[in-house]
Amino acid sequence: MFISKMIDHYALNDLHKDRSKEYQYHIDSAHTPINIERETFYKVVKPISNIALNITSTEHGYNIGKFGFKSQIPSGEKFNDYVTGEAFINESEGKPNVIFVHGWRMKAFDRVKKIFHNSIMNNLGWNMYYYTLPYHLDRQPEQSLYSGEFMVSANINRTVESTRQAIVDLRALIQWLKNNKQGPVIIIGVSLGGFISNLVATLEPEIDALVSIMYSNRLSYSIWNTIPGKYIRQDLEYHGVNYNDLIKYWEITEPNQALPKINKDNILLISAKYDQYVDIQDANLLWEAWQKPTRYIYNCGHAGIVLKRKKIAKDTISFLQNKIR
Repeated sequence: MFISKMIDHYALNDLHKDRSKEYQYHIDSAHTPINIERETFYKVVKPISNIALNITSTEHGYNIGKFGFKSQIPSGEKFNDYVTGEAFINESEGKPNVIFVHGWRMKAFDRVKKIFHNSIMNNLGWNMYYYTLPYHLDRQPEQSLYSGEFMVSANINRTVESTRQAIVDLRALIQWLKNNKQGPVIIIGVSLGGFISNLVATLEPEIDALVSIMYSNRLSYSIWNTIPGKYIRQDLEYHGVNYNDLIKYWEITEPNQALPKINKDNILLISAKYDQYVDIQDANLLWEAWQKPTRYIYNCGHAGIVLKRKKIAKDTISFLQNKIR
């Protein structure tokens, strides 16, 4: 336990080397989504007619390149309003389609790829799509100091709209895959990507299986009670926002507010007992609210994403193979 917490503590200090230099606080109370119907708020505006796919190479029977499409929830930021990602598409038809959703502040897809990529490409041949969250990677605005700075912040409305943008565009991608590809659609989310994947599972019935790894559940809880949110909390408190306010403002983003629309037997949750990024109590809340789907709890901290990646890959792939036969 002590070693796990120390590793997470060191990583957290490194994480905060990059942080906002100015206060991000903003609220437009008239447009804060309180008491709004979830299904309407996260509804896909219209089906995607086509996804741009730029194939740049071939390897191991895969066509490899980038995909992109216009976001359905425009933010006014040029880079952010075009959804991008990497695609690895098997030349054989009918393969399962895996969408990977990365974590907060990730600067590349490498951390997720190191867990799953080679195992899937070399042993399974599944199609893989690496989905870029709002304000991250290629979607990071020029004025942003680090990847993901503008997705989760003390800007209360923008944080909700970023979550909405992530959900609606991810749902649009899922629906496009269902309409244009033969295989099942699987979502694998890591950290913040797990939070987004969990939320989309409460809204989108076209998902065949979900794996959520070291996920957060309530953004308000994470910001107020864990070290990664400490500077955002300081920003909010300085401007007079208390914890109960934040819960109210961000409640519509909580996955535990609704049951999944997919078969509970096709959900795998993975948590870390000594996680210093995602409090295990918050992770427990989702598991219980969702009527206790399959869950593994590792004896590690959040750094288990790196230190236990072989175990994560083995557990995840074994689970999925049993569900999508």
